[in-house]
This record gives sequence, structure tokens and C-alpha cells, in this order.
Amino acid sequence: MPGWMIGLQLFWNAWMIRLAILSSFVAQLLLVFLADVRRRKATGMETLVLWLAYQLANWAPTFALGKLSSIGGSTPSSQSVQLVTIWAALLMFHAGGPDNITSYSLEDNILSWRDMIGFFMQVLGTIYILYKNVFFSSGGTIVRVSSSVMFIMGIVKYGERAFALRRAKLEKMRSSSQKEAEQKKPIKLSNSIRNLRRIGRRKMDNNEQILLAAHDMLHITKGAFIDNMAYEHDVDKQEIVRPETWNENEMLYDVVDMELSLMYDILYTKAAMVHTWGGYAIRFSSHFITSAMFLLFWSQSKEGLQQPDVLITYIVLGGIVILDIKWLLRAVASTWTYSFLHDRPRSWLHHSLLCSGKWRMIRRSIVSLDPSRFFSKDHPTTSYRRWLGIIGQYNLFDECTRDITWKLKMWKSVLELVSLDDRWMEYRYHNSLGFHMLCYQSSDVRNLMFESIWECLKSAYPPIIPDKQPPMVPALELPEQVAAVLAEPQAAMHRELEEALDFAPAFQETILILHITTDIFLLISGEYASSLRHVRAIKALSNYMVFLVVVRPSMLPGLKLRSLYEGALKALNEIKGNQLQSSVNNSVEGKKNLAQLLIDKEKQPKPMRPMNISNWRPGYSTHKSRPELASALFDQNIILSDGTSFALALLSRVMKIPGEKSNITTPKTFSSESPGFDRYKRLKQLIPELKKWDKEDFSMSEMLEHIFMAWVRLLMFASVRCTRDSHAKQLACGGELTTILWILNEHAGVFRIDHRDGKKKKPEEFFSY
Repeated sequence: MPGWMIGLQLFWNAWMIRLAILSSFVAQLLLVFLADVRRRKATGMETLVLWLAYQLANWAPTFALGKLSSIGGSTPSSQSVQLVTIWAALLMFHAGGPDNITSYSLEDNILSWRDMIGFFMQVLGTIYILYKNVFFSSGGTIVRVSSSVMFIMGIVKYGERAFALRRAKLEKMRSSSQKEAEQKKPIKLSNSIRNLRRIGRRKMDNNEQILLAAHDMLHITKGAFIDNMAYEHDVDKQEIVRPETWNENEMLYDVVDMELSLMYDILYTKAAMVHTWGGYAIRFSSHFITSAMFLLFWSQSKEGLQQPDVLITYIVLGGIVILDIKWLLRAVASTWTYSFLHDRPRSWLHHSLLCSGKWRMIRRSIVSLDPSRFFSKDHPTTSYRRWLGIIGQYNLFDECTRDITWKLKMWKSVLELVSLDDRWMEYRYHNSLGFHMLCYQSSDVRNLMFESIWECLKSAYPPIIPDKQPPMVPALELPEQVAAVLAEPQAAMHRELEEALDFAPAFQETILILHITTDIFLLISGEYASSLRHVRAIKALSNYMVFLVVVRPSMLPGLKLRSLYEGALKALNEIKGNQLQSSVNNSVEGKKNLAQLLIDKEKQPKPMRPMNISNWRPGYSTHKSRPELASALFDQNIILSDGTSFALALLSRVMKIPGEKSNITTPKTFSSESPGFDRYKRLKQLIPELKKWDKEDFSMSEMLEHIFMAWVRLLMFASVRCTRDSHAKQLACGGELTTILWILNEHAGVFRIDHRDGKKKKPEEFFSY
């Protein structure tokens, strides 16, 4: 064997365990400082490092404990025995993980039984190490006692993590909440609404007060995630959410944002275990035990121990002492502690800490020690909980006309080679090209969007008149025109097989068609580059919904069909070909030229049925058969054809379409007697105002408002029909606008909403449940 290989083997044998212990410690530090990145980001270097640290933190303690089990027994030195036992106990602490992360994804919670098995195996391995090095070998009483106590605390910390994973399962939370609902009294929410109004009247952004109010209403969000609204409402004392709750400082939005952050704590951290009597006891006792062990090791003789071993022990043991102090202070100052004591009014701690105001004083003192407050201008204690406010943007016309630089092509090729193309799409269309909703420049668009969403909620959840029996209203049953987007009323059962299987069109197809319609309408009408807030809001919502189709299809209801947008994008590129000059590709003029090409192709009749019938997929269109006046574009791609024809129909209402007479029928009344009625049925569902149109045309502003409301309805529909698991998974990937809207809807369904803005009502005039 070559000499360098012998040297490498000797180095590995001497440093294998040391490197494993140091790697485990470094992984713990990375988890501590980077865990909260997932609240705000889905991709980036920080998330990559966090993922690697999470994997290393799971592997390193197990590997090191396995190697330690082969050491000891025949070693007479009590110092060596002490070192091995301390390392074994410290590795159990590492296996328990930090308080701010237990699982990296929702699947880790689902597979919590795997961690339970690993927990018992780790305990057995550590008991074997203690048996060989403490009870079987010679050693002092101090070594036996200290190692045993550290070992027990390590088991408790590791077991806490395993049980936190188990309690974070949505199914487990549902069964637990049902049992708790049978024992607890009905929850009254009127105090929570009063707290919101009290904060709003101060006209200041008090994040701490908002967070405390979020704790009061967390059961609404938790019930939505676990599909269990097991609490009751006191209808006589319940208050109505009035519109000013949103108008004044956007308080309800802020509270919902905080509630989702608290739900993240339950699903992905130890919050459910920390903020219990047992959790507080563990943190108080762990701090004293690790501090005592550090002092004990410092006072003992190091004779016979190698210097690297001593240094590593000091570093790891000292680091655990500091982290224990951090977790203790974090638990005491957390608003979870306030909520814990607030729910126990008979406890002496409730009166001595909350009623006297001492807890707030203690919290302010602890928060003042946070070094991050010196690097953040905003509220550092709560700002990390807020959604970043970025919605992804993906535009099919941009993809066809944008000139991609060689650097982007290189990075895309490299990431696709290592199967990280999804991460590239996230970074490119969310982090890089995303629309920042919360910045000052987007305030008008944000306000318009949420005002329209609030109007949708008001129409869905009006106050209930007390004389009538209040019906049970499910989570946002949207108006008829929205429900029709995904499903039409079921027809008679006695139909031909091909018709019976021709279900309502895929939701993703509807989004793509309206996206094409919107872009062509704005480009041909000359409004695409307009600075009007309706135009900017339409483009932002349109691109965002397509982003969900392309990058995050799990956040949409229905089938996840990537072939839909891929087929539309391929057809667009084929139509574009070499007909557009590269000098105008990446400009509004280039997009307008591409839109005109689509219109020209839609005007070309092609009465013969295409030979390639594989392009015809029944579930992807509202048409029962190929239209009689189908165009060449229809046979190339149905989505592009429908989008173009719908845009022509809308343009015919606001302006004359230049060019020769077209074979495309754009009915004025959209009645059942109009030619092409079946084809335009979906357009009426998307924009129900078409049903009211007569022969008069509408102004451009009115048309823009109708298109904008069509996107708002699609956004709300996607929000409330997305699966709960998808919403829960996205909480660990930076959050999502649709999740916030979903929880806003759940709150509106519980509290109800006053229709009459600015008018006070008598308590007996209505009630809600």
C-alpha cells in the first residue's frame, strides 16, 4: 500500500469520530441560524445550505454514536471513559435538534413513526456505550452520576423532537382537537375582534399586539388546516367583521399573516412541545445540567487526554450551554408563553406575570438582548414571521420574445443536468422576476386587489338575520359564475359514453386561455404598457396564475397537467418562427407582433379535420366536437385558438378590429341562438357581465374592470379549492398568496361581514355564527 494511503488511513482512524462530532455541532449551528429562512424563501443559497445541514444533522449523530460504541470497555483511564460518555450524551442532545426546526418538509411529519423507531434505536445504542464505559469499566462516582444525568437529559431532548414530529401530523392534530372540543367550553371570538379594532384605532403598526391577537384566533387557521371546525360560536355575543377592519391599517390581513406563521411553528418546529409544562421544565433543567457538566469537565484532570479531544469537548459542550440559554430565553419571551398562560386563568403564574404586566417587561428585556435588532430597521422580533410579499410571474409571450443570455442558458443547462430544473424555475420566476406586492410602488395594485377580494367575501358571507335559521355555510362557496369555471351542472346520466366522460375543462386550461385572452386584448388595444392600476393589477394576477400553473401546480385544484402550458408554449414558438425581428423581440412591439400573428392565424379557416387526431383531447376543451368554423390556429393549439377568439370578442366591444372581414364569429349578445354559442360559453363563465351586454359597447375602463374581476374570481377559487396538504407544504417554502386568501376566507366565514360600510347597526339587527 502506498505511503500516502497509509497516512490517510491513520488520519481517518484518528479523526473520524472527532470530525463526525464537529460536523454534528456545525450542522446544529446552521440549523439554528438558517431555519427561519424557509418562512420567507423557497430557493436560494441559504435554503440549499439549510437542506444540507438538516441532512447532516440527522446523519452525523447516528454515525458518531455507532463509532463510539466500538470504543471503551478495556480502557482503564477514567478520563477516557469520561470523554466517551460525555460525547455520547452530547450526541443525544444533537439528535434532539434545535427548537426552531423539527422537520424540513411535511413528509417528515407523516413519517414520524420512522423517527420514533430511530429514537429507540439511538437510546439502546447510547445505553450500550454507557454500560461499557461507566458501569462495566472502573471510574469515579462523579463520572457515573454526571454521565447518567446528561444521558437522561439527552434522551428527553431527543424524545421531545420525536413526539413533536408525531404531534405535527395533520391527522393526529385533527383527532386531538376533536377530543379537546368535547371537553372545552365554546370559544368566544368577540374579544379578538375588539383587539383588532383597538389596534386599528391607534393607527400604528404594532406587530406584537397583532401577534397576540393572532394567538387568540389561531384555532380558526388550525381548524382549516386539519379540516375540523369543532368549536362553537356564541351567536348572541359574536361580533361582525366590518369593512373598516381591512381599511384601517390592513389589520385582518396582518393577523392572518401572523396566524400562518404560528401554524408554521406547529408544523415545523417544537412549539407544540416546548410551550407545555413539560417543555418549560426541560428548558430550565437542561440549562443547569449542561452548565454543571461544563464546570465539572473544566475542573477535572485532563491527564491522559489528547489536546484535540479536550478542545473539541470544550467547543461542543460550551456551544450546547449557550444554545440552552438561548432556548430558555426564547421560550420565556415567546408570545406562545403569553398564550399558554392566558389560557390558564386559574394558574398563579397567570396573575403574577400577565395581570401584573411583568411578562411584557421580561419580554422587552430579553428582546433587547437580540443582536439582530441592531441590523434591522423594522420590528426584528416579529418581522421574520411576515410573508415576503412576492408573487411569481410567468408570461407566455415573454418566454417567446425574450432573448436569453448565454449565462442563463448555461445555468439552466447545468441545473437541468443535476435534476434541479424545478429549483431553477422557482428562482427565475419567483425570486428574480417576481412581483413585490408589499413595496410602496405596488401599493395601489395591492389595495385594488384586496379591495376586490374583500367585495367577493362580502358577497359570500353577509350577516345573518336572527329571525331565520342560520344555514351552515362551507368555506367560500363562490358565486355561480366562479363555480362554473371548474364544474358545470351534471347532465342526465343517460348519455353516450364519450359525452359522459367529457368532464368540465381542466382549471389550468382555463387559466391559460384567459392569460392569452388578456395579453392579446391589452396588446392590440394599446393598453399593455399603460400605467393604470387596473392594467398593472391584471398583468400581475395573470402572470401569477400562470406561474402557479408552470412552477407550482400543486397550489391549484384539479389535475397537474404540465403538457398544457408546454403545448401552448411550443405552438407559440412555432408560430413565431423567424417572422419576428430579433431587434424587437424583447419589447412590447415584439409581443404585439406575436399577438397579431395569432389573430391572423385565427382568421385562416381550415374546415377539414386534422389528420393528427392525437392533438384532440376531449377533457381539455369545452367543445363537444370540432367547431364548424374552426381555424388553422385551432388545429394547432386549442388554448391559443380559444384565447385569441375570446380576445377578439372582447375587443369588438371596445374598438373596431382592423383588417378585412373575419370568419370568426364574435356574437354581440352571446345568446343560445348566436353562432358559436358553445365555444363562448366559457367566456361568459369567466366574465358573467357578458350576459348583461346588449348592443351597446363598453368603455375601456369598464372592460378592464371586468377582466380584472375575472382574474380575482379565479384567484379566490384557486385559493379555497387547493388541498390543505399543499397549503401546509408551501408554508415551509416561503408561503403563498393563495394560502393567505384561503385563511382570510375562513375568518370571513366565521365572523361574517357587514355590507353597509360606515353605518352602525344595532346589536339586535342581525347576528352571525
